[in-house]
This record gives sequence, C-alpha cells and structure tokens, in this order.
Amino acid sequence: MRRSVMLILVSLLSVETLTCKNQAYLSVAKGPIHTLILTRHGDSLWNGKYPGCHETFTGWTDIDLSPIGEQEAIRTGQLLTKYTSGVNIDALFTSTLTRAKMTAHHCWWAYYDRLEDQYRQQKRYQYYNQPCEKLQQNSNQPYQAPAQFIIDHRLNERHYGSLQGLVKAETELGVHGHSPEDVYHWRRSWHAVPPKLMDDDPRRIEELRMYGNICGEDNVPKSESLAMVADNRIRPFVDERLTPILDRAASSTAGSLGEATGEGGTALIVAHANSLRALIGVICNVEQDPSGLALEKLESMKIPTASPLVIRYRKTAQRGCYVPVDGVLEKEPRNELPVYPLSSLPVLRQQPSHHTPADL
Repeated sequence: MRRSVMLILVSLLSVETLTCKNQAYLSVAKGPIHTLILTRHGDSLWNGKYPGCHETFTGWTDIDLSPIGEQEAIRTGQLLTKYTSGVNIDALFTSTLTRAKMTAHHCWWAYYDRLEDQYRQQKRYQYYNQPCEKLQQNSNQPYQAPAQFIIDHRLNERHYGSLQGLVKAETELGVHGHSPEDVYHWRRSWHAVPPKLMDDDPRRIEELRMYGNICGEDNVPKSESLAMVADNRIRPFVDERLTPILDRAASSTAGSLGEATGEGGTALIVAHANSLRALIGVICNVEQDPSGLALEKLESMKIPTASPLVIRYRKTAQRGCYVPVDGVLEKEPRNELPVYPLSSLPVLRQQPSHHTPADL
C-alpha cells in the first residue's frame, strides 16, 4: 500500500513537470495573471542614431543616453499615459546602467506630466503635484504611483566580453579579426558566448571597480550568452523579486493570494535588448519548446530602443515555472512568443486571443 502511494506521488510529479514543459496551461496554471510592460532604454551614445556616433558593442559599459534617447524616453512615458488608463503600475524595475536608469527617470516624469496636463484640462483633481489625489483617466480608481522603484543588476545588458567598445559594422567586416559568421552567432544565438575579457584587461578592472560592491565581484561576468543571462540572472530575478512583488500587489486587491486568479500586478521594466530577450525566453520557456520555433523566433527578435511591449504571464503549479497568457481559454498559446505592442494592452486585458504578435 505504501509503495503504491509513493508510485502515485512520483507519477503526479512527473505529469506536473511534463505539463509545465509542454505549457499545458489549463492543468498547471494558477494564481493571478501578471502584466509586464517591457521597454528597452532610449538611444545611447553607442547606439548610433545620434550624429557622429557609431553603433558599438556596449554590454556592461556604462554609456549615457543621447539627446535622441532622452526624447525617446519621454515619448515612452506619454505612451504609458495613453494606453494604461485604469491600470496601476505596481512597480518599476530597471538595471544599474545609466542609460536604463535615465530612461526610467525621463519616462516616469513624462508619464506624470502628461497625466497632470489631462487632469488640469478636465478639472479632475484639486491639488497640484499630489499624484495620489488624482484619478486615472476614464477610471473610478484612485491613481497610484508605483509601490516600488527597484534597481537590480540582474537586469543589466548581457556582457559582450572583449567585443565591448568595438564598432559593430567594423567587427562584422572582420576588421578586428573575427569572422562575420562568429559575430552573427554571438549577437543572435541563445547559446553562443563572445570572447571573454581577460583579468588584466583595463575594461575588466574598471567593471570590477564599478560593480563589485553592487553585485559581488564573482557576479561580474567576463562574457555571457543569452542562455547564461536567462539562467544566472533573469530567472532568479523573476523568482525572487518580480513575481513575489506582483503576487503581493494582486493579493492586496483580491483578498487572499490563494484566491487571486484574475488580473494580477503590473510592472514596468526598463532594461536592455538582450536582458529583455532573456526575460521573454524565461517566461515563454523557450528551451522547453519541442518544436524549437519559440527559440528560433527569440533569436531573431530585435527590440528597438524605447518601444514598449507587453507580455502577460502567470505561475504554474511547479515552482519556478511560468507560462505566457495568450488565449481566452488559457490553453496552449496561439503564438510561440505572445509579445505585443503597448497599444494592445487595453484589449489584451479583455480579449487576449484576438491579437497577433508584434512584428519583431
């Protein structure tokens, strides 16, 4: 009898693991549906849009926004105002790198400024510069600033190793001794690792000085693949920080956490092209997709600067496993990577199956 019970428990555990990997939503998904608004930082001086600048491998090099990037960040805040009516942003996350932090700052300032302008015109509030007294446009709920503003090194860009500081066009042409095929794989592949920084490299020494006290010297990488970013940084970030904060936000509005099965929390994440790709990969379980289509799409995905996207997800019965929400019945998703433009958010919250992915 005891042996039979043990066999049943092992079988149930195996089924749970299998269904998580195959994304059988209906049998394993639980808890509230969380919304992530993802935006890459604005144009930096190494992104190449600003006159006189060149697109350069940046990684953990701390580069400022360009004037174009500042305007892009402001535009993102204005888009938030336009498309998040009735949605409380419970937390804002960004990386330790200046280009992301300043994007978050400009974005949130513009978000508030545009809201205040709307409320002034509509005479919707009495006290200027007291955002908690305002009302969301077209909403009966009090407007709230993010409950938390969190800077986390785990959202830093993937480390490009010894490629950092090299102009991309020159590197792709073999000017610095790398084959074009290798450069392409280092940029796009989930598993490819660029050449590492040596311990005596001045760039390595400077990074240890800048980030050693923030994340520990052992956690300052010498080079990373997207898979390494996902496994070593993003998955712990989702497990330990992001999801618990959004669960608590959902719990505060739904009574008890165990009963919170509807709309969950909302987070704005201002980060980098590759850390955001890694985050999407973790949420969508791209490494467990038997068809390989999700990983193939993720490897080819290009995220423009300051162009906000939306992905919705929920936890599964298996600890540390998540599923993207896409479809009214929450069964297998119609799309391997259900990532949408921010403009889709109002409808996604009502009819998530009526959308096609953003053209990335």
